[in-house]
Amino acid sequence: MPDATLPRVLRAVVFDVDGTLYRQPPLRRAMALRLMGAHLAHPFRGLTTLRILSAYRRGQEALREEPGTGSLGAAQLQFACRETGARPDEVQATVTRWMETAPLDLLPRHAQPGMQECIRELHRRGLKLGVLSDYPADSKLVALGVGAQFHSVLCAQSDDVGVFKPNPRGILVSLERLGAQPADALYVGDRVDVDAAAARAANVACVILSRRTPRRDDGFLSVRTFDELARLLADQHQSSGLSSGAQRHE
Repeated sequence: MPDATLPRVLRAVVFDVDGTLYRQPPLRRAMALRLMGAHLAHPFRGLTTLRILSAYRRGQEALREEPGTGSLGAAQLQFACRETGARPDEVQATVTRWMETAPLDLLPRHAQPGMQECIRELHRRGLKLGVLSDYPADSKLVALGVGAQFHSVLCAQSDDVGVFKPNPRGILVSLERLGAQPADALYVGDRVDVDAAAARAANVACVILSRRTPRRDDGFLSVRTFDELARLLADQHQSSGLSSGAQRHE
């Protein structure tokens, strides 16, 4: 298990998205208001939409411990269908609209303060940057203004991943794509039970974005803001004694 330190030479950083690059609770509140407004004339349809979304998210948590033997997207879809009695096409249309498309214009106002600046600085420094999210993230990254900074974007439903965190497969596949080794990498997330656990299983250093008091004996580092993360990585970069050119991993 990696200890609560950064790699001596950092070559790659992989980020979670939901709850890490943006603040998830206020976004969900805004989306709930939007959904209610869209269904004022058809309240029953609105309740059906809420039931489908809730079941789909429960399916995500239920499948976290699964070994990933088939299509993860299909398994989550089937879970929501069983829970709600909805047709597969109805579930898919609801998820596409309300989880993938409708939130995009709200994301910029809920971006984590300092997130863009931190990621752009890491990119400028020559680090290989990746994303590993539970759900497709390309459109979210564009909406958040950092779509051009990442060299690899994966989600749990990607064909070569096929399993949710805390299974470490997604982190390891991300590092393979980035040409980095676990000892040279960092994973940044917001959930101890999911992100820190996945990083631990992959033998990758981890930073958790959290409002709690940081503790070094947790097996991961904790920061409250992206400004703190930027300072932490700037200190690491300086102490490594490497120039920006030496940091670049070809």
